[in-house]
Amino acid sequence: MGISMNKIIRYVILILTVLVYAKYTYADRKTVDEGDSKPHVNANVDRAKVTIGDKINYKITVDFPEGMEVLPPEIKDEVGGLAVDDLGIEESRNEKGRIIREIRYVLETFNTGSYIIPAFDIKYKTKPETEEAVVKTPEVFIEVVTTLDEDASDVRDIRPPVAIKKNYFRLYYIVAIVFGVLAIAGAIMLFLYRKKQREVEFVPEPLSAHQIAYNELESLRALKLISEGRIKEYYYRLSNIVRCYIESRFKLMAPERTTEEFLAEMTVTDRLAEEHKELISNFLEHCDTVKFAAYGPDSREIENAFNSAIKLVDETREVLQKEISIR
Repeated sequence: MGISMNKIIRYVILILTVLVYAKYTYADRKTVDEGDSKPHVNANVDRAKVTIGDKINYKITVDFPEGMEVLPPEIKDEVGGLAVDDLGIEESRNEKGRIIREIRYVLETFNTGSYIIPAFDIKYKTKPETEEAVVKTPEVFIEVVTTLDEDASDVRDIRPPVAIKKNYFRLYYIVAIVFGVLAIAGAIMLFLYRKKQREVEFVPEPLSAHQIAYNELESLRALKLISEGRIKEYYYRLSNIVRCYIESRFKLMAPERTTEEFLAEMTVTDRLAEEHKELISNFLEHCDTVKFAAYGPDSREIENAFNSAIKLVDETREVLQKEISIR
């Protein structure tokens, strides 16, 4: 009877051990699954303490599963008091098949002090029909200092008086040098003044909005970003060229606004024809799809986007007075 009771106790202990192990294993797996269904975000800089004029590399990393729509933060020309000098986006996959998106910003400032890059909202959707959810990046602290020694003091003791020896020959020598330098400087200034009077000063005319746009579009094509696979950066630059052209040509605040805000204003303005409004709307919506919705355009769509920018500038360019006189 004692042996049977021991066996029963062992079986009960074994069953309880298996149940407890299964419970915690299921809870851990559920926690991992729930965590994998959300994007993981992080933000950091390459250096937390820099000197005036140094470039600061600020990086936002978003780790999310395939099929999820993730929108980048709405960052414009300034981040926490630091000017945005450049940006770039790269994507890769880890061993679990999740997408790793790195958004890099190059920041700079010429003012000393402590700066805090605030937390930014990263919006995402698990499915197109679901509502947007938000995760936040962590805040990042940066200190900008001068190149002076921090232990040095600006306040120093007054030096004791220095006895001046009466050496008039040295004084005459210094006065002669001063007058000689002044005479040479006066002669140089007189020569430059007369030369300027004889020359006809040529001041080049400022470039028009469409000339600037043409030059920037050609420069963009020469960068060969498409052949290097930097599609998103190409679309960032292309849409920014068109936005700046619209602002300069029609005095519409395009670069500082989101696409939705700009299109809402454009519908009520009379500065653009209807066909040009439609062209701009289709162009900007296509660019946003590539920049923010992880859409990969083919070569034909990329070429059509570039041609749409050229077409918009061609059809809305300002006709200069000298072009009218030639006609």
